[in-house]
Amino acid sequence: MTAPETTMSAGPLPAPAAVVAEQTRPRPSTPGWVVVAMAVAGGLAMRQAFPQPGWWWLLVPALGLVLASAAVESRARTVLAAGLLGGWAFYLPLVHWSSLFLGWLPWLALGTMMALGWALGYVAIAWAHRWGRRAWPGPIGSWLVVPAVVAGLWTARDALSSSWPYGGFAWGRLAQSLAWSPLLEVVSWLGLAGTGFVLVLVAEWLVQAVRLLLTAGVRPSLRVWPLAGVALLSLGLAALPGYRVATAGTIRVAGVQGGDERAGYFMGGAPGDVLAAHLRATGLLDPASKPDVVVWPEGSAEWDPTRYPQLASQFDALVARYGAPFLLGSGTERDGTSYQSEYVWPVTGGQRHIYDKHNPVPFGEYVPDRSVYEKIVPNLVGLIGRDYTPGTGSPVLPLSTRSGVPAPVGVAICYDIIDDALGRTSVRDGATWLVSPTNNADFGRTDELDQQLAFARLRAVETGRSVVQVSTVGHTAAFGPDGRELAREPWYTPAVMTVDVPLSSTITPAVRFGPAYQGIAATIGLGGLLLAGLLARRRGTSGGAVVEHRIS
Repeated sequence: MTAPETTMSAGPLPAPAAVVAEQTRPRPSTPGWVVVAMAVAGGLAMRQAFPQPGWWWLLVPALGLVLASAAVESRARTVLAAGLLGGWAFYLPLVHWSSLFLGWLPWLALGTMMALGWALGYVAIAWAHRWGRRAWPGPIGSWLVVPAVVAGLWTARDALSSSWPYGGFAWGRLAQSLAWSPLLEVVSWLGLAGTGFVLVLVAEWLVQAVRLLLTAGVRPSLRVWPLAGVALLSLGLAALPGYRVATAGTIRVAGVQGGDERAGYFMGGAPGDVLAAHLRATGLLDPASKPDVVVWPEGSAEWDPTRYPQLASQFDALVARYGAPFLLGSGTERDGTSYQSEYVWPVTGGQRHIYDKHNPVPFGEYVPDRSVYEKIVPNLVGLIGRDYTPGTGSPVLPLSTRSGVPAPVGVAICYDIIDDALGRTSVRDGATWLVSPTNNADFGRTDELDQQLAFARLRAVETGRSVVQVSTVGHTAAFGPDGRELAREPWYTPAVMTVDVPLSSTITPAVRFGPAYQGIAATIGLGGLLLAGLLARRRGTSGGAVVEHRIS
């Protein structure tokens, strides 16, 4: 006898895993072009927060727009496009001055290098938003954890772009926009990196507050209070007093600005023109003003006086006339190696102390991997005939007042002023004030001069040291330890700026803890991103609705 057959109703076959992933994957609710437009608009608006025009109040809303675009669920190609185009929108207008004499290619190369770094950070921030919402789905996650991770990732991206490749390019960091804002004093506590972390945190909270404001079904009180909280926090930061810096005496500094636009490498001046311009401008200084030191800008002596006796005798005569040492700048050569240097030309019988620029400008003062780039852009590389070597010595040179009070000075030649570590080293090596000799003539009357001056003012507040910037053409200016402008000369005018500069030995929190702030922030960002990814994947594969977490 045959057993009866058992019939079963056929149900739907299980869907393949790929189909499940496709069906459960979050679909973008915002068109890709809108996301890209938000990122580009945010980048363009952020640029306006920097000199010039320096609309600092635009920074946080513009940054919020960039972060909001990264928070939208988008496909991978949209995220990449938004990151790269947003980076271009910020950096290309910011550094347009680099095209003035060298043309569009170096400008585009620099802007693209920085935009790629921006895009890398943007993608990481997009991941932090997506994974963070899944890993920490409550208010603590959206208001505390995710914003801290995003701010840390921005800080880590800044640190990478400021150090790599070829020493990096630390231009365009968020704090640079605050030099003439009510938030300047925050830098004395947190430094440039720590201040940037806080700015991103505030911008991220602004994004969350606006999102809550626009969410349907939320009580009116819950919509308004977060936005009010962000406003109160911003006002609190603006009201924060700077770290108290104690001063002890002054040093009288005479900064000489030659005012001759031919001081630039590409301005077509003849050898000796820059030297002659600064000799003439020095004649405007009255010996009766009794300066303690006379400062000439970067490269203004043109040649090393120790190799040219006639030039040395001219400086000997100047030192004797004013009864004060000169701080001179020129290229120097020792043991077959070239440096861009600033050195003390002493009163008769004194010792000549020298500082070699730690950060010569890549593709401006030296060509890294010269043999490679000569094959790519031989004409541009050929314009840079000499490669300056980075200095390694202490940036502090010994000086004193006429009454014999020690007044050691920390030197930051031109591009050195953007180096946070060099400023801290100057303070730790005993500098009681800072000087930044610079040559800006190759940038004409562009925003570069204002952007560099912003760094000088920030450095004064960060280190608690007066900063005297002396330029071949401008801006020649001086700031006190609190950032107060002590003096300034009109640009492209022969002038001597004589100013009594306060001296200080105070160590600010920014100097003491600056590296720790940056390290902790970057660790929060990178570690938080990794943890968010692990938690999001675990939640997604443990029976939840979300199976696929890739940005796609």
